[in-house]
Amino acid sequence: MPDVHIVTDSNADIPPDLVARLGIVVVPSLVVINEQPYRDGVEISRAEFYAKLPGLRPPPSTAAPSSGEFQDLYRACGPGPIISLHLAGPFSAICNVARLAAEGLGGQVTVVDTGSVSMGQGWQVIAAAEAAAAGVGLDGVLAAIQSVQARVRLWAALDTVEYLRRSGRAGALSALLGDLLQIKPLLEVRAGTVKPVARLRTRHKVIDALRAQVEGLGPLERLAVLHTAAPADAHTLAARLGHLTPEPPLVVEATAVIGTHVGPGALGLAAVIAG
Repeated sequence: MPDVHIVTDSNADIPPDLVARLGIVVVPSLVVINEQPYRDGVEISRAEFYAKLPGLRPPPSTAAPSSGEFQDLYRACGPGPIISLHLAGPFSAICNVARLAAEGLGGQVTVVDTGSVSMGQGWQVIAAAEAAAAGVGLDGVLAAIQSVQARVRLWAALDTVEYLRRSGRAGALSALLGDLLQIKPLLEVRAGTVKPVARLRTRHKVIDALRAQVEGLGPLERLAVLHTAAPADAHTLAARLGHLTPEPPLVVEATAVIGTHVGPGALGLAAVIAG
C-alpha cells in the first residue's frame, strides 16, 4: 500500500525537528506587512516578526496560501493518498483553499478541519504522521486523527487585548473584554470556536489559571506550552506541569500568523487527554 502523505499549514506550530523526522509537508501561511506578503517561517522568522510587531503601523494582517501552491505541493507528494489537516475553518480560508486545490486530484486528497490552531492542530497532525509511518493505511490514519481531535484541549491567555482589537478579531469576545485594555483574557479554543473563560489582571494569575485548567483534565498523553515572545514564562510553566505527561512538555513559540492576532507575551497550553 502506498504511503499516506501528511500535509498541514504553518499555523500548526510543529517544531521543525518533528516536521523533518515525521516527513510532514508544511504549507506556509502569509503575513502581510506594509502590503508586502511574507511566507510564514520561510521569508520571515518568528524572532524577526516579534521584534518588529509592537512598532508596526498599520498592523500586519494574514492571508491563506493560494490554491496553486497547495496543488503544487500535493502533486509533489507523488502517488498515494494525502491527508491535509488545517487550521479551524472559522478562523481562516485555508481549509476552503485546500479543498479547492484538491478538487482536481481525483479524490487523492482528504482535507481535515482540525477545529483548532497551534499545537491543538499540531497534535492531530503529529498523530496522523505517526500512524502513517506505522503503515495503518488511510482509514487507520483518519481514525488516529479523530481520536486526538476528541481529546485535545487548547487554552490561550493574552497579555493584552490590543492586538485582537487591531486585527479586528475582538468582536465576538466583546462581552468579556469590554473596554478594559489592561485585562489578560483566558480563552479556550475548541471545535472551531473561541470561548472566554476568565479575565485576569496579573501575570501570576495567568500562570495559575492555565495550570488549573490543565491539571483538571487528569492524566495527559501529550502537552505543549505555547508562547509569543515569552520564553522564560513558558519554560517556567512547562517545568511546573512536567509531572502530568510521560514525556516533558514541548515549549513552542507560536507562529507569526497567530502572533499577529494575539500579540507578544501570550501563553497557552495544548493538551491531549490520555485515551
